[in-house]
Amino acid sequence: MRFTARLFYRGLCARRCYDFAMSGTASAASLPARLRRHWRQLWCALALLTALPTVYIANQALLQTKLELSTRLIVQNSLWESDATYAGKPRDWTRFAAWLLDADQLLERARARHPAQADAIEEDFRRDSLLAFGAVIARYLAWWGIPCGVAFAAGIWLERRRPAPR
Repeated sequence: MRFTARLFYRGLCARRCYDFAMSGTASAASLPARLRRHWRQLWCALALLTALPTVYIANQALLQTKLELSTRLIVQNSLWESDATYAGKPRDWTRFAAWLLDADQLLERARARHPAQADAIEEDFRRDSLLAFGAVIARYLAWWGIPCGVAFAAGIWLERRRPAPR
């Protein structure tokens, strides 16, 4: 930065390089010009910054959906009866099993409990899971993507409306 200032004072550096290197001394009119030049980078940074909380909230919604799907599978197929060592209430077993067991383990228990209907149960569960997870992902993707897309479209519109900076 110092070297650039010395070059400017000696007349060896153009005014444009000086404004770029010594942005603190640049004129007030160059700030909007720099924003117009770098609006896409700013948009990308803002889009990534807003994606972080959206991903966290969507992940929480996906976990809740997984819990609801597992609970429904357990209740519909009475899977608490597949554990002979459990002597508690079915509601408690359902609550703990929905958190602790994954979908494949639950489907394995359903296959052991209802062997004749196992393929239909698995097919229905996989289809319901796909639809439920897809709806959650689409909702949060739209919740994040539509405002980002509108902001990008507004930037493109403003870029085409104004002449390019020189």
